[in-house]
Amino acid sequence: MRRMVAAGAVIAGLMAGQAGAADVEALIEQAKAAARRKDSPALIKALQDALEEARRGAPLVADPFVLVAAKAPMYGGYEQRKDAVFRGDEAMLFYLEPKNLIYPRNAQGLFTPGLAIDLEIADAAGTVIGRKDRFGVFPFTSQSPLRDIFVNLEVSLSGPPGDYEIRFVLHDLNSTKTATVKQKVTRR
Repeated sequence: MRRMVAAGAVIAGLMAGQAGAADVEALIEQAKAAARRKDSPALIKALQDALEEARRGAPLVADPFVLVAAKAPMYGGYEQRKDAVFRGDEAMLFYLEPKNLIYPRNAQGLFTPGLAIDLEIADAAGTVIGRKDRFGVFPFTSQSPLRDIFVNLEVSLSGPPGDYEIRFVLHDLNSTKTATVKQKVTRR
């Protein structure tokens, strides 16, 4: 239990100066009190609530973001590709896990996080040579907050062989949070 409370204290420290810091600190105090009482259910709830508040104020990130050998069948079930060299029209497969999405509830009380992803392709000089807004749109509806969200993305390039940069711009559908992830690739 001490590790959980210590982790909670770290979260509170990271939130210092940001919106919601007071709420996180109050929740950490509740967790500490529950730990002293050896009230595991209350401890876990307070820590989960603190983590949710910290996520609300944290930036959107994609971690991990990797090239993969095949589409992942489940969260964390990916095999990272050994290189970023592709031949001809070989598909480029990417795996990412979005973190810190906003989780509003709809009129039925269901959680409705969502993510839109734009695609940009840049040449070796960094000039964007192709763009597809809303390359992927991923709305979710669930009775419980979804934390283990993953996305498989597939990109195929045509044109001359060379070095390129694939960029994905992630947009939280319920806030102004965005994040950009990039991967250099070579097409032979």
